[in-house]
Amino acid sequence: MKRALLGLVFVFVVFLSGCIGGESISTTSSSVSTATTLSEWKADGVIGENEYSHKLSLANDKFVVYWRNDEEYLYVALKGQTTGWVAIGFEPSVAMKDADMIFGWVQDGQIVVIDAYSTGTYGPHPPDGELGGTNDILAFAGKEENGYTVIEFKRKLDTGDKYDKVFKPGQKIKFIFAMADVDDFTTKHNIARGSGELTLDG
Repeated sequence: MKRALLGLVFVFVVFLSGCIGGESISTTSSSVSTATTLSEWKADGVIGENEYSHKLSLANDKFVVYWRNDEEYLYVALKGQTTGWVAIGFEPSVAMKDADMIFGWVQDGQIVVIDAYSTGTYGPHPPDGELGGTNDILAFAGKEENGYTVIEFKRKLDTGDKYDKVFKPGQKIKFIFAMADVDDFTTKHNIARGSGELTLDG
């Protein structure tokens, strides 16, 4: 892929049902890509300067996705204006169905990150392990501060798990996102939800 196209992000916003019932919540988005030299990635719950090569703001900046990748790994940070859970779901087929999902939150100082998969149009989204798959989050961290939750994680582009989507450098990846004000990921989102698209470097 030509360098001029690297990091180009096409964003679209679609209102999703996320889970059964509930009022549709509108979202807006903006994206930023940088060509600066990246600093070392660290799973510490802190989004450092130049730690990520891309940033995508959604839901009036209530939810922000940061990412970078190399030939083997994807590194992501989710920042949500909530003290509950934040989530991203990669490549759903329709609404939530077949989405490769990551949920994260901080509860009593403990960071919880779940590698999940949505089996239905509006869920449920059990952990991969309950479906016969594996937890393929290689490193993670989180932080809850001043009304925001940050979750960072690392995974392989191709984990070998049928409940994880396979990614390739240069690929455009559609995703859904959501967040709630509680720490129970089985509870319906109630702050924001929506969708977007990110492009991996290649």
